[in-house]
Amino acid sequence: MYAFIEIGGKQIKVKEGLKFSTFRIKNKKIGEEIEFTPVCVIEDNKIITDKNELKKVKVICEIVEEKKGKKLYVFRKTAKTGYRRGIGHRDRLSILKVKSIIKK
Repeated sequence: MYAFIEIGGKQIKVKEGLKFSTFRIKNKKIGEEIEFTPVCVIEDNKIITDKNELKKVKVICEIVEEKKGKKLYVFRKTAKTGYRRGIGHRDRLSILKVKSIIKK
């Protein structure tokens, strides 16, 4: 069984046991569980998109770790004036593991 969940404006295809990274989930610590209601479910070549049916399905994930993402560096320069600015940015990420997909 596969499910599509929406986190932080992105949709991710998940199945049981899958580890994936997403933007940091605030107010949650490592080891805590989070429940998601899927956007779409694929089960035995059947696609479920009805909102009433999707309310019966829960995707339970556990926060495994938190880390920093890849460093992005932006550099601005204006010729002949000596103007130079460098700005760096790293996203904070949460690594989630899908414990189970439960259909009630």
